[in-house]
Amino acid sequence: MHALLLLALAATPNPQSFSFDAGAAPNVHVSDVNGSVTIEGSETGKVTVEARQEGSAEALADYPVEVKQEGDTVTARLCCGPCAEKNRSCNHPPDTHFTLRVPRGARLELSVVNAAVRVRGVSGRQEVSSVNGAVELSGSTQALKVSTVNGSVRLAPQEVADTDVSTVAGDVKLQLPDHASAKVDYSTVGGSFNGKSKALGSVSRQYGAGAHDIDVSTVSGALDVEPRS
Repeated sequence: MHALLLLALAATPNPQSFSFDAGAAPNVHVSDVNGSVTIEGSETGKVTVEARQEGSAEALADYPVEVKQEGDTVTARLCCGPCAEKNRSCNHPPDTHFTLRVPRGARLELSVVNAAVRVRGVSGRQEVSSVNGAVELSGSTQALKVSTVNGSVRLAPQEVADTDVSTVAGDVKLQLPDHASAKVDYSTVGGSFNGKSKALGSVSRQYGAGAHDIDVSTVSGALDVEPRS
């Protein structure tokens, strides 16, 4: 039995690679604990996923990766124990790094713990939930929703859309494109807006006609709004 297990582990490639025909605007869901998620938009109709893990063969066997397609949804996730089982706790899983190329119009739903998130060139709606890890989203044209505990947030949309950001202890930087039309509402317990303290307060700023709502709330994090460099 032990020999069969070792043979199975040796047969599992690292990194693992997957490719799916998913159309122009698939739903892409990624969940990870310890590691990183990097996603880049492309003009193809394919979703490609590379999953690279760092750890012993035994650790990788205890924390496998599952990547699958169901209809127009592609899911990539780190499993804590057998992937068929649910509600398993993740205790010291190996670092797992997901790298994806997706159609530019893909819609993203990302959930991470102790993992950095970086998305470039994806225009579709994006929702990110993070505990301990920096979040960087650039090139979007549709709604954004970001929720973090500890970790900086940097947003550089290609076109402004309705945006909701909430963080406990992370600073938020928002790079607005030229001629942006947005109303920024910022509320905080002990943070600052463009370098000025707003402890237990809120502030609103309008850019252009203010057509889109950008809501940012923090406990101790700062918000800086800056033009695109």
